[in-house]
Amino acid sequence: MKYITREDLIEVIQGRLLDESVSELPDELLNGLESKAIEFAISYISGRYDTTVIFGEPPMRNNLLVQAIAMIVVYRAVRRNAARKVADDFPDMYSEAIKILSNIQTGAQSLVGLPEVTGDTGTTGSLMYGNTTNKDFFI
Repeated sequence: MKYITREDLIEVIQGRLLDESVSELPDELLNGLESKAIEFAISYISGRYDTTVIFGEPPMRNNLLVQAIAMIVVYRAVRRNAARKVADDFPDMYSEAIKILSNIQTGAQSLVGLPEVTGDTGTTGSLMYGNTTNKDFFI
């Protein structure tokens, strides 16, 4: 795995449950789940943070981002096994991960120590939006 470790997964799910869900998965499949979870996280945070640097070599780990990605990987690994019923707390965990990523996207939570997207002048301020459809500029 590139960004998270087995210990990160154990923090999200008990080791025994992790072994039951992940032990039969080949490493390539687990790496694929992590890769897709990283791409999913990038789709949320790329407007605020420089994801090429964060997920580059070596990756810049942030505990909040590690937690969200680990929650997504665990949910998807457990969810793969359609033969057994998935407990209700797994979809709740996935929803919590989505909420974390949404909060990062809106700026309600920040990834301390990770590089933000900067403009040409080096500023990291958020974009401003306007409407120029009123040709007379009346308010």
